[in-house]
Amino acid sequence: MSAAVKKIYWIPLEASPESMNKVIHQMGVNPSVKFNDVYGFDDELLDMVAQPVHALVFLFPLTDGFESARKEEALSSENKVSPNVWFMRQTIGNACGTMAIFHALGNNQKTIPMDGNIAEFFKEVNGLLPEDKAKELEQSKPMEEAHTSGAIEGPSEVPEADAEMDLHFATYSIVDGDLYEFDGRMPAPINHGPATDVLRDGVRAIKKRIDQIGDGAHEFVVVSLNQDQQ
Repeated sequence: MSAAVKKIYWIPLEASPESMNKVIHQMGVNPSVKFNDVYGFDDELLDMVAQPVHALVFLFPLTDGFESARKEEALSSENKVSPNVWFMRQTIGNACGTMAIFHALGNNQKTIPMDGNIAEFFKEVNGLLPEDKAKELEQSKPMEEAHTSGAIEGPSEVPEADAEMDLHFATYSIVDGDLYEFDGRMPAPINHGPATDVLRDGVRAIKKRIDQIGDGAHEFVVVSLNQDQQ
């Protein structure tokens, strides 16, 4: 009888631009591409967000009811998913922050300049099934090292890798004219319908999610993935 496979854990990543930027730049993403805080959802605050916006990353509290509702959406026959989405399942414990980064970068490979380890990783996994992408990530030392560099960067005390976490990340980005919600804990990306503006259409979807979460929804963070104008 074979021994049980031990689950892999990574140190939880903080939802701060500083930590997330450390990760992507060590991976090989061009320094012109950065995560930035979204300070609020009013028009004047959204007008302050640098353009272009490639993706939004949403940190939210985990609840059983909310997770079940999203899983039903992902499995629904009405959830039509483009074959061009880039999606990876999450098999590494507490790696949801970096999973959100992968989904932000993976669905914008044609527009985000990157090379080095991240470009090599995408070259290796593009075209694989979501589960097989996850297996490749489990074996990738350069990606783990990039994640760890950001996870120990934040101002908060660094938790244990296998710490019990009650917050989670999801990514919003547009693929083939539709806004998708990407979360490796879900069986598939969730299609939120036609969209032309990642920032404003993404915020509308996130506000609906906050309403669904209800109690505890004040514990959320939104950051945008932007690129400096050259």
